[in-house]
Amino acid sequence: MVISLVFILIATSFVNRQSEKKRLIRELAVAELKKGEIEVKSKSVLEVADSICQEAGVPFELVKQIGQNESGWRYIKNSNGGTDHGDLQVIDITYWHYYKKLGLSGGKTRRNYLKVAIYYLKDLHNKYNSWEKARFAYGRGSWRNSTTWTPLEKKFMSKIDFSRFDAKPKSIK
Repeated sequence: MVISLVFILIATSFVNRQSEKKRLIRELAVAELKKGEIEVKSKSVLEVADSICQEAGVPFELVKQIGQNESGWRYIKNSNGGTDHGDLQVIDITYWHYYKKLGLSGGKTRRNYLKVAIYYLKDLHNKYNSWEKARFAYGRGSWRNSTTWTPLEKKFMSKIDFSRFDAKPKSIK
């Protein structure tokens, strides 16, 4: 009987200490929040893009390079009178087509632009079976043989090493 009583006292003491610890931790967290020392950060645009790329099965490094080329990863509206917007510079007609196709909501948000652009790139890859051809079509509307490229097209296409994304078929022996 005495042993049971001692055990109950020890267990109660332990539970009380754990509860007190939790209470103190909560109080400290609330105090820190009130002081503004704890900052809740949202995901960066590159983290969001990476997440969408993983979901869609699109190489993030390719999308990262396209974003650098298109906008320097600044969410922008075309200043030359065009209708392309966002980090990956999607034109309105493509945006609204994919917005509906993907069942998006919330209008023209940065995340929606990223999702539209990445899924559009994925569909182009499915069409051409090549990330290089998909990238060219992404920027120009459709694939054209490289012998017909303008100097500007050659410049933006030369910035990406497509051998990292398009595997060459192995020869059959």
